Amino acid sequence: MRTLLLLGLVVGGLIVAGAIHITQSGDQIQISVDKQKVERVASEVAREGQAILKNAQSAAPSQTR
Repeated sequence: MRTLLLLGLVVGGLIVAGAIHITQSGDQIQISVDKQKVERVASEVAREGQAILKNAQSAAPSQTR
């Protein structure tokens, strides 16, 4: 169930970002994927994720064991 939810969020995000286009003409639906845009969006998300992790790591109090 979690996997299906995550897949829905990813596909929805790519549609909103404009990397996936859905067109309907009559009784046919055409789905196209802009691979270059998907790669750009994925690398941007990865960079933002790394920045968030760095900020969280530097803001967390240091723990000693």
